[in-house]
Amino acid sequence: MSAPSHLDLPAVHAWRRWRAWALLALVLALAWALALGWLANEREALRRHEGEKLEGLVRTLDGIVAQQLIATHAALQTVASQAPGWRPAQLQQDGEPLMRTLAQAMPGVRALLLLDAQGRIMASSHVDLLKLDLRQHRAVQALGAHPQPGLLYVSPPLQDPLAAQCISLARLLFGQGDRPVGLVIALLDPHYFGLVLQTVQPSAQTWVALAHQDGMLFTLAPENPAWMQRSLLAQPGSLLERHLATGRDASLQQSHTLLSRDERLVATHTVRPSGLRADKQLLVAVGRTMESVEAPLRRQQQALLQLGSALTLGAALTLWLWQRRRGLLARLRQQAAQALKAQAEQTQAILDNMVDGVITIDRHGVIASINPAACRMFGYQARELLGGNVNRLMAEPERSLHDAHIKRYLEGGAPHVIGLGRDVNGLRKDGHSFPMSLAVSHIERDGEPLFIGLTRDITERKRAEAAIEQLAFYDPLTGLPNRRLLLDRLHQALAASRRGARQGAVLFIDLDNFKSLNDTLGHGMGDRMLQAVAKRLQASLRAEDTVARWGGDEFVVLLQDLGQDAHRAALHAEAAGEKLLRVLGQPYHLDDSAHHSTPSIGIVMWGEAESSAEELLKHADHALYQAKAAGRNRLCFFDPVTQAAMAELALLEADLRQAVNYQQFELHYQAQVDADGRLLGAEALLRWQHPQRGWISPAQFIPLAEHCGVIGQLGEWVLQQSCAQLSAWAQVPALAGLSLAVNLSAHQFRQKGLLGFMQQLLARSGAPTDKLKLELTESALVEDVEAVIALMGELRRLGLRFSLDDFGTGYSSLAYLKRLPLDQLKIDQSFVRDLLTEPNAQAIARAVIQLGDSLGLAVIAEGVETEAQMLALRGQGCHAFQGYFFARPLPLAEFEALAHKLGQ
Repeated sequence: MSAPSHLDLPAVHAWRRWRAWALLALVLALAWALALGWLANEREALRRHEGEKLEGLVRTLDGIVAQQLIATHAALQTVASQAPGWRPAQLQQDGEPLMRTLAQAMPGVRALLLLDAQGRIMASSHVDLLKLDLRQHRAVQALGAHPQPGLLYVSPPLQDPLAAQCISLARLLFGQGDRPVGLVIALLDPHYFGLVLQTVQPSAQTWVALAHQDGMLFTLAPENPAWMQRSLLAQPGSLLERHLATGRDASLQQSHTLLSRDERLVATHTVRPSGLRADKQLLVAVGRTMESVEAPLRRQQQALLQLGSALTLGAALTLWLWQRRRGLLARLRQQAAQALKAQAEQTQAILDNMVDGVITIDRHGVIASINPAACRMFGYQARELLGGNVNRLMAEPERSLHDAHIKRYLEGGAPHVIGLGRDVNGLRKDGHSFPMSLAVSHIERDGEPLFIGLTRDITERKRAEAAIEQLAFYDPLTGLPNRRLLLDRLHQALAASRRGARQGAVLFIDLDNFKSLNDTLGHGMGDRMLQAVAKRLQASLRAEDTVARWGGDEFVVLLQDLGQDAHRAALHAEAAGEKLLRVLGQPYHLDDSAHHSTPSIGIVMWGEAESSAEELLKHADHALYQAKAAGRNRLCFFDPVTQAAMAELALLEADLRQAVNYQQFELHYQAQVDADGRLLGAEALLRWQHPQRGWISPAQFIPLAEHCGVIGQLGEWVLQQSCAQLSAWAQVPALAGLSLAVNLSAHQFRQKGLLGFMQQLLARSGAPTDKLKLELTESALVEDVEAVIALMGELRRLGLRFSLDDFGTGYSSLAYLKRLPLDQLKIDQSFVRDLLTEPNAQAIARAVIQLGDSLGLAVIAEGVETEAQMLALRGQGCHAFQGYFFARPLPLAEFEALAHKLGQ
């Protein structure tokens, strides 16, 4: 289509209008197409992202269920290994206790059953399940069909007498000649697995299911009883059917689900535990409604529709207005004069109503015009200022220099304010100054220079900036400089010290036992205490010193300019620290009551050696901890030797943690004998062989393990190794009668879960419980004696025995001793060592032996190193001994060789 001839002006204008509308329509169509394409990509990305989330949830659930199946299979193996040795008369005495212990140790197992070859229940961990009929069980039928050793039979959910839908896991038992003689079955608890499903159910729009390969649901979250009795494979095209048809263990499907009868995105996994062979598999699935998945996309669609509609309408309206404006252009030209006049009036109205002040001055600084905002800002009437010099509105020194600045600028000098803008102080009529921003522009009118100044009162801005600075550099609670400002001042102080060779000091202050004040009286009282400490610190120091709050109840003091002599500077720093100890140690009166607190202070000097601010603070912190370790309420200077020892201890701690992970420990065994030299057993003693340092003494690493929190791991490892060793000795006639004593730390004895740990450990290891003797120190009895007695009773019911180690060196309360379920008292080696030289040690040993006899407790003496000591103890009635006189702690092989030798 060609444009009309330029002679036909109305047609030309019409053709241009239609061309503009066509171009707009094309642009809008392209924009809508791009938007729709973007939405399609967003939908796909959202589905892919949600699929990845569901895959992550189902993988987590897969791992939990797989671990439970592996643990249950291990329990079945345990029963299977023990069951062939049980006679019918022993089932109640041996079989059922073991099955109950295993069932209680695994929260996912409802019960354990032992069946004979005909499918009759012979023993059960739950008495109500003895009447359960399992003759149609898949594993029972396999006894007469094709029994497969090592195969785990997984049945669909079945109804037990306790009205619970249980999936059973079965393992066949074989006798001589690989003849099947029965089976052991574990019933999985649907309530436990329901709780497991709920842990990975992020929202109400998500359901989580655990089903059998045959199609029956085991558990479902949220619960839907109507589906618990139905087969998921009975419905053609079900999600389970399509998942199984893929032949893969993992699938992600989007379909109309039969469970919730809505469109969902579902991730499904077939649970295949590593190393576990089963006839059927369990499946886990996590699904979320597409409505909730696409909810963000629908909001985007709605927002895009609204925005696109608004832009489309706006573009059309803009084009229409633009064309209308072009049509009115001619008329506007005719009204130019009236428009200019109106514009001038409007400009004046704007000036009169501006928030900012506008002042016009000539080359001499005389005010030519001023708007109402400027009059209000300075407190004058316009008539009072017009014709006067503008410098009357300025504070010094700007007032005296203003005219010279204008003159120098007009002579070609550099501008002071013109075109630059700056913050200055203004002067109100009442004589008060205030901060204001000033921007000046230079124009020419009739060949004469004219200056237009724009002023704004920035009082509130300055207040805000001051508040921001206060928040950035000062502690809001105490008003002291914070860590950031302290570091800045310390950097400046170090730089000044290097230039002038002046000495200084950093004092690191920590309030002793401040946490107990917070815990007992509340954080509000603690805050008031910190404010009081800050005031005392400020009042006790010089003006040139800096006191800052480092954080919590820690403060830092910078003592600057302490002279050039290092010794005198250290004396000044020590005197200042002693003063702070006295001042901060005075009582604090809070809420009409006195509270006492003391500080610990670490001091480091600077001035002689080159040190960074960070190093000084670190050294002061180390000195602080030295002061706390020395008893608190004292000051301590930084000592490089002590710091090196602390660094060495830190390295040893790191090596200890690595040793726990890399199993660098081993047990040595020290013999325990009777009065005739016959071997009764041994005490297990932990030894650490460092790969570089060699053997490290327990006296060095055991306290360190307690300090850094790994003593619990070490104790569990020792118990595991000891139970395994007892189980191995039980198979050797010459060693079967030996007992093994294991030290149990106070930390480990107070640790939650010890009873459950010992139950599982004894069940797994098969160790004879009457041969395991737990040695407690008296420190384990100091806190919560009633709880200790109760726990010892529970452990005693497992068959364990107890020995009280180092008796007589600590608590030794006879009131509690008679209530403790002890089997043995152990005379501490400190009494044995002085037995022949100190009457008191001999009397104490005799008293312990007599006390043991009166309470019916065995007594053993440790640290026996000479025959004279042994004879003296035997003469007082002691009949068990341990020490270097009989044998040193030996590695396992050497100890067993000694046991065989003594047994001959």
